[in-house]
Amino acid sequence: MPAKSAAPTTVWRIAKHTKDFRAEDLSGGGAAAVGGRWNAVGHPVVYAGTSIALCTLETLAHIGDDIACRNRFLVGIEIPHKLWEARQVVAPDSLPKTWVAEPPGMDTVNVGNTWLKSCDSLLLLVPSVIVHEEFNVLINPKHKDADKIKAQVHRPFIYDPRLA
Repeated sequence: MPAKSAAPTTVWRIAKHTKDFRAEDLSGGGAAAVGGRWNAVGHPVVYAGTSIALCTLETLAHIGDDIACRNRFLVGIEIPHKLWEARQVVAPDSLPKTWVAEPPGMDTVNVGNTWLKSCDSLLLLVPSVIVHEEFNVLINPKHKDADKIKAQVHRPFIYDPRLA
């Protein structure tokens, strides 16, 4: 009888459908177009979170007062156990004090770009600026195992109006 493999890990995104990208798109094209805290323009990466609650906070930080924004979806991304176990983690205390700067500076962009170019792992866990003890998950769409993860829209996501 074959050995039973460990269950996959699910990470989350709150994403929108646009004319260019569907919510479950894992190409990293959106982040490549605008850049982010952990990537420069031209470097595709997928931003996700370890919990739905963290994703809610992270997306609220970017949409500002427009919590009534439509067209948002909760997306689960299933990561096979072996790939989750091979993740790399950036500890907050390993980063310069400027890592929380707003707007983001080059310190974090360089960390992310270096990791993306290396293709050493599919996943990089990075601390959340909002909740330092929580982690966001960067997914490298150019990694050789990127095709082994699956994204699925679970439901439309509506922000609770009390969060405004």
